[in-house]
Amino acid sequence: MDGEMGIYWNWMVAVYLFVAGVSAGAFGISAFAYFFGEEKYEKITRIGAYIAPFPLIFGILCLIYDLERPAIFWKLLLTIQPNSVMSLGSWLLLIFSFMTFLHFYLWLPERYDLVHLLNRLPQKWDRIPPVRWLKSSRFLKRFRQEDLVRNRGLVAGWGIPVSMLVGIYTGVLLGALNARPFWNNPMLPFLFLLSAMKTGTAAICFIGCSLVGPGKIPKEEMETNKFMIHTIDFTLMVFSIIAVFLFVLGLYVSPRSSVEAAHLIMGGDFTFLFWALAVGAGILIPMALETYELIPHFIKRVSLREHKRWISGVTALSVLLGGFILRLVIVYAGQLAKVVV
Repeated sequence: MDGEMGIYWNWMVAVYLFVAGVSAGAFGISAFAYFFGEEKYEKITRIGAYIAPFPLIFGILCLIYDLERPAIFWKLLLTIQPNSVMSLGSWLLLIFSFMTFLHFYLWLPERYDLVHLLNRLPQKWDRIPPVRWLKSSRFLKRFRQEDLVRNRGLVAGWGIPVSMLVGIYTGVLLGALNARPFWNNPMLPFLFLLSAMKTGTAAICFIGCSLVGPGKIPKEEMETNKFMIHTIDFTLMVFSIIAVFLFVLGLYVSPRSSVEAAHLIMGGDFTFLFWALAVGAGILIPMALETYELIPHFIKRVSLREHKRWISGVTALSVLLGGFILRLVIVYAGQLAKVVV
């Protein structure tokens, strides 16, 4: 018997999956850069730390708003159900949210130290009991940045596996639904993880290389960070092409219902969105631009080309667009796929 699924998850779910991936990728790249070269790649680490908390919070708010009864979403956190992907994922996101804000705080300039900020408040505020208590609190003094800076490596080290799990979870959340043949693909979590790392890298690149500008970063430091970010991005592009190929192949080698689902992106309604935007704009065009940037170093063994902000901007925006379209296609196509019984 053939049946057709209706649309229950709309574009807001795709936004949530996308921004959660951006946060996971930004945190992961930031942490990796810290371990690869604490001072050498400090700009990447710091920008990634500044980005990580906010896309995730925005995505969670979108998800809560999209619920039928958003006012009681907190009940999901009252228990842990090991057999529920949604329950485990909620706790995972809660832990990751805390880690992103801690990572963010540890990389803020010293002038934003909580203790210093409190001491800079006007004296008349001391009349307010909570402010007076905070200023004299021994507990709060433990959060001085000079005392916590030694914990940067600890937070980054624990945050790497957590951020990777968040990137994978966005794919597992869909893949756990066996009745959806387009989603029930073992390559989907890996594809989403790679996309999360790519979009996180693109967000760092866009802010660091496009908005900061060459006049505010020493040339040598910019070239070092540029080489690092482009090398990571190029590597992720190569693995993404492999993941897309295996994802499509997985649809064809699975039972008939998956083959029917594959037709949605192989000549069906989502063919253009998937191949032209998600793969073409999101992987192939950025990969070509990354190759153009890296050829002088790897082929001719000379320094990288002179930094051009428009190349970094186009590359980053293409990756971000492709990452969102990928999730949009998968969310909608997965619900429209026919189930064959």
